[in-house]
Amino acid sequence: MKKVIFALLAVTMICSLFECNAMMATPSAKTGIRQFEGMTLHVIAEQQNPTLALQKQLGKFEELTGMKVVLEMGPMDSVVQKEILALQGRKTDYDVISIPYQFLGMLVTNNFILPIDTFLNDKSYQVVEGFDPDDIIKGMMDASGLWKDKLYGVASNTCIMFYVYRKDLFENEGEKAAFKAKYGYDLATPKDWNQYKDMAEFFTRSKGAKLAGETLATDFYGVTIAGKRHDAMTCEWLNYAWSFGGGIFDKDGNLIINSKENEDALAYFNEMKKYSPPGVSNNTWDEVTTQIQQGIVAMAVTWNDTAPSFENNEESKVAGKMGYGAIPVGKAPAAHYGAWSYYVPAKAKNPAASWMFLQWFNTPEVQKAIALEGGFPTLQSVYNDPELLKIPYWQASLEAYKISSVRPRIPEWNEMNNEMMLELSKVIADEQTPKQALDNLKTKYEKLLEGKLPVSYQ
Repeated sequence: MKKVIFALLAVTMICSLFECNAMMATPSAKTGIRQFEGMTLHVIAEQQNPTLALQKQLGKFEELTGMKVVLEMGPMDSVVQKEILALQGRKTDYDVISIPYQFLGMLVTNNFILPIDTFLNDKSYQVVEGFDPDDIIKGMMDASGLWKDKLYGVASNTCIMFYVYRKDLFENEGEKAAFKAKYGYDLATPKDWNQYKDMAEFFTRSKGAKLAGETLATDFYGVTIAGKRHDAMTCEWLNYAWSFGGGIFDKDGNLIINSKENEDALAYFNEMKKYSPPGVSNNTWDEVTTQIQQGIVAMAVTWNDTAPSFENNEESKVAGKMGYGAIPVGKAPAAHYGAWSYYVPAKAKNPAASWMFLQWFNTPEVQKAIALEGGFPTLQSVYNDPELLKIPYWQASLEAYKISSVRPRIPEWNEMNNEMMLELSKVIADEQTPKQALDNLKTKYEKLLEGKLPVSYQ
């Protein structure tokens, strides 16, 4: 008995957590689609349209595999908190978790999740018909799962920021003539931030003024921004920062947070308050979405996964009136990539069963079903589907994904982001200047990253 115990201890010491799990999963991983029949998979994800669409498909997975899936959903903050607590406690609560991709570095360095390379590279594990790993869009896969040459996950819900505008107003002949008379060039989707500002100013009007030949019953605004101390604000501002030529780090991993480019971008972002509905300091992406739906703003920079709500005839006053395009360009094009990603927890009961779920999720049938209900697929073949290409916001989304910019995924990012929320919110509240805010961030970031600059992996 002692020999057996010592042998088990030796195995534990010489193999990584993933390797041990993979070794235990390997014998059954080669025996077909129903090898885990009777097992229950516990999955957790944010409650969003794509997740609700996925829920409708789960019966097909259960019929195909003989497994049962319990899908837990909730608001972003609640879901992330539950996941982190379960991972920190090394609990077996979940077999698959969905969490924003910026947590990747923290998850990996704490050994909270398993790499999926073994499953992805061994065709004997690929037992779900229709699954083709080469069809997964590489940029999405890399952003969601690649950390120091190992893959850890796949995108579960992708989105990207782009430009939205009231197409009916931009195409109105009276508005076009008035704009050209005032600014000296044609009213069209703005190519740069100067034009964006002109158009924001032009469309900002008081109750009683005329808009497209109609008398306004309420005030109307050129833009709306997310200015609350929240992820929504930092996510939006980073588009401006990247486009103005700034960002968090340069290509060599050096901090550039207090660069002149960032200062100009923050000053510009703050200036947009003048052309926005009152109370932008309370705006997250939810309020921005509602203001667009209410038909009280002309333009915004927002997430493409809000576009289905604009086109919803039952909820939106602007359905059929919206246009979609690229974010204005400063020194460079930019489009903030956002995604929740699926990962296999280190304590998953059977990683091979979790991998089977991820395979099925990344099949064209499932991805198209999700896309038809407001999600965005992970597969290139589904993006090229003729039915989906008819969706008003589809082509603009495709173009935005081609120029996507990714926020840092280092373990320190979440604390860095919290500090950014604080400092930027003080600028929006006129409590400090953009320069003061960014200088404060530089000091805080240097302290947080002490000994780790330049950052070798972002």
